[in-house]
Amino acid sequence: MDDDEGEHGTVTRKQHTKEREPARRSAEEDGTAQRTDPRGRTARETSEPAWPRPEDGQWAAGFRLRLLLRHDPPDGLDDQVLAEVHEAVTDSGRSAHELFGDPGDFAAQIAAERIGDAHRGRRDMEGLTPGQVFLGALTVLGALGVFFALRGWFTGGLWLTVEWPGLVGVGLIGCAALLVGAAFALRTAGRPRGMWTALGGAVATVALTGLAVSALPDGPLFRVPAPAVAVLAALAVVAGWRLPEEPVSRWFTGREAAQEDDEVWLRRLEGTLRGAHGMDRARARAHADEVRAHLAAAPGAGARAQFGPAPVYALRLADGPGAARRSARRKLRADLLCVPLVAVALWDVLDDPDPGSPTTWLLPAAALLWAWSLWTRLRREPRRSGRG
Repeated sequence: MDDDEGEHGTVTRKQHTKEREPARRSAEEDGTAQRTDPRGRTARETSEPAWPRPEDGQWAAGFRLRLLLRHDPPDGLDDQVLAEVHEAVTDSGRSAHELFGDPGDFAAQIAAERIGDAHRGRRDMEGLTPGQVFLGALTVLGALGVFFALRGWFTGGLWLTVEWPGLVGVGLIGCAALLVGAAFALRTAGRPRGMWTALGGAVATVALTGLAVSALPDGPLFRVPAPAVAVLAALAVVAGWRLPEEPVSRWFTGREAAQEDDEVWLRRLEGTLRGAHGMDRARARAHADEVRAHLAAAPGAGARAQFGPAPVYALRLADGPGAARRSARRKLRADLLCVPLVAVALWDVLDDPDPGSPTTWLLPAAALLWAWSLWTRLRREPRRSGRG
């Protein structure tokens, strides 16, 4: 693509955007805007445009994939941009690649121009909100319940025998798992005290599980069909998939009005830098102290009035070359924490192997593959050049 084509593509996109915006605002003002779906997209935007060339459709698919996976856009932005691209391609008679260049580069350009800090500030380094973190934990917990219910069905028959220790133990372990999910959601929300409280509750629940299982009497309580247990666990999967993210996020972020207090704002700033962006305690506290000193030197407007919402200001402080290093370090630490769990699972399989069980063959192979992946990442991990 030569310079004239790239310039023409940019101008065309901006012209079409400017032409569409007044009409959209006018429709919203006079109440004639199109009906939207639950994600806020119009009927036109939810249907894939009919591209004039097959390569334009491939370009659009590549753009959508890169925008969604790499830049976590607001709902409907991909459809909106592709509608504008389709209009430009149709009007000009030129291909999408001629007008807009490489789909990955164009996705990065759109992300820089149209995804604001307010949207990005609600997310952690992995692009997840507190609600998405908690709902993800709920989904995983439900999926595990479905797996174990089906496993019991295939290995022990249609009917499962329920005993008091198993019933109470499963319930308490489920509560502990949800507390761990809540802890990670609170970390993303910038509330480290709440995170440690939830983790402490999870540890106490696990200890209570051990006491309850050892104290409760053995013996069958009742029998239940395994498919019913699987359906019950599947409800957690459905809830994790279908519950709206924003109200769930507010469970963990707390009231917005509370951040008008400067000390609450400063605590949220430090907590967001540490939790959502993986910054070490010393540097996060230094940033908070710098803002505190600025407020003391120039009294008047509060921290929120001068610096904006704490998560947005934390994002601006955390952006930079160190962000990728902190993200890689956090992923590595999470994998290292899984090493004892993998070792225990392997020992359980290898100590008494069952040649007829798929687990005997699949788990060691999966563990070796995971260990190789972890080892290669350890070797690629850059040396720390200062505190991040």
